[in-house]
Amino acid sequence: MDVDRELLIRCLDLTSLDDDDDVATIDRLCARAVEPVPGRVEVRVAAVCIWPRFVPRARERLAGTQVRLACATGGFPVPDEPLALRLDQIRAAVDSGAQEVDVVLNRWLLDEPDGLRAELRATRAAAGTTTWKAIVETGALTTEGIRLTCDAAIEAGADFLKTSTGKGPPGATPTAAALVAERIAASGRAVGLKISGGLRGVGQAESYLELARSVLGSAWPNPSTFRIGASTLLDALLA
Repeated sequence: MDVDRELLIRCLDLTSLDDDDDVATIDRLCARAVEPVPGRVEVRVAAVCIWPRFVPRARERLAGTQVRLACATGGFPVPDEPLALRLDQIRAAVDSGAQEVDVVLNRWLLDEPDGLRAELRATRAAAGTTTWKAIVETGALTTEGIRLTCDAAIEAGADFLKTSTGKGPPGATPTAAALVAERIAASGRAVGLKISGGLRGVGQAESYLELARSVLGSAWPNPSTFRIGASTLLDALLA
């Protein structure tokens, strides 16, 4: 296995967010996350990303490993519930043991910047010290909308910016990912970049790796500042 493929595995958020997920699904996911490369226990993915109801189970399965536990919450994938309910969902995920929360931003507040900033500050407070990945849903926004949303999330203290929920087209695109990376670079903060949405092929993943290097620096792609969210990419990387 070449160096970049191994790096991509180490930066992978191994994801299962299907409607029919069950406990057996989560058990298999966690087992694979801990030893994705058979016989190489020193290589593991960065995190698993699952629904809130499975957090306690995954916490048990990942105990004693270095694989982090991420949870899609806070109204994921569409933030159309009342803010108070979405914040309660985030706090519940954290209380259950989630180490990272993937929370989609309320794009319908783009024309109400004060309201958007208030929601984002409340999201940061609800997440506390837990890693907060702010999902921009770039496929639903204009170029200016992406810039404004990224800047607002960074200002509010997001730890990562994520390109998409993966639940709606078109997911991640190189153009949108470059815009997000450029806003991170302009901020001067070590905000992480997570590529998510429709990413399956090794060539795609390697192109995003090079994008991160070119915009954010050659050392940027590592699990603390670069992630790829996918459910099937690991198979391709091991093929």
